[in-house]
Amino acid sequence: MKSSPKLLCSLLTLGLVAFAPTLRAAVGDTPTKQDRAALRLEKAVEARDKELTEKLSLTAEQQAKLAEIRKSGAEQLKAAVGDRAKMREIAKAQRDQVRAMLTTEQQAKFDAMPPAALAGKGKKAAN
Repeated sequence: MKSSPKLLCSLLTLGLVAFAPTLRAAVGDTPTKQDRAALRLEKAVEARDKELTEKLSLTAEQQAKLAEIRKSGAEQLKAAVGDRAKMREIAKAQRDQVRAMLTTEQQAKFDAMPPAALAGKGKKAAN
């Protein structure tokens, strides 16, 4: 029986394609649902911080303080996962801390901005 290189190559490829998800899971390359959610949250926080820095003209000192507030809030949120009421409370406390570090002029601009949780809502409808 003569085997064709194309047939052999096809069978090998099919085997690899069928076995690839198992390999990925075994190696641990596939991010979990929590990993993907954490990455999305991290990107959203970075985007919000950039927006605040630009729109409010934050000083370097204020940017450092904002980073401290975010780090502390992230630790608290991690501990409160699953408790929505507690998470809302932490988010409000963070917003209050950010507002407290701003000048009066910056506070007026900040108050006009939607809360971070609502910042991305409605963008699809507008486009």
